[in-house]
Amino acid sequence: MIYLIRHMQAENNSKLLVGGDYPLTEKGIHDGEKLREQIKLKPDLLIVSPLIRAQQTAQILFPQKEFIINNAFREIHFGDYEGTPEVENEFLKTFNTTPSRLHEVTHGDVIKERADKAIIKMLDYLPKGEVAIVCHDTLMRSIICRLKGESLDNMPKYSPLLSNGCILRLDFSSTMVLTNEGGKISI
Repeated sequence: MIYLIRHMQAENNSKLLVGGDYPLTEKGIHDGEKLREQIKLKPDLLIVSPLIRAQQTAQILFPQKEFIINNAFREIHFGDYEGTPEVENEFLKTFNTTPSRLHEVTHGDVIKERADKAIIKMLDYLPKGEVAIVCHDTLMRSIICRLKGESLDNMPKYSPLLSNGCILRLDFSSTMVLTNEGGKISI
């Protein structure tokens, strides 16, 4: 069983900045502490993005658990737009309509390649028992699309399911089921 956990609210989320490496906000820390009291997950293995917001989230949710930092689970790098405000521009238009072509606009990561690399790593960790991976929104949405065999251009429709702190359960039994508290995505 693999659990993908989106980090808690970070400064880039509250300031509507694209990507970057930002710490959690006070709200993110507070919400993480509340979530820690509610979740029952006791992962055998904890994997975390190298970005500070993911590491802080892991430390809050699983304070006694050591974690492994894995670059395969860092957020997509948005190239020229990294750290810029989210405004109506070519980046946001492409991100919301044809994210499969985002690298053409940003000169950053190719989302499909990053998602595939993360999926391969997830499958490597699968035999280790219950695995929790603290990572990021765009990566999580791209993983959903790739696992479902959908175009990455379907990524925007999954945005409402993946709020800060959401936990997505991937069950790779006879049929794969992706579940979070906001709904179920069947495959």
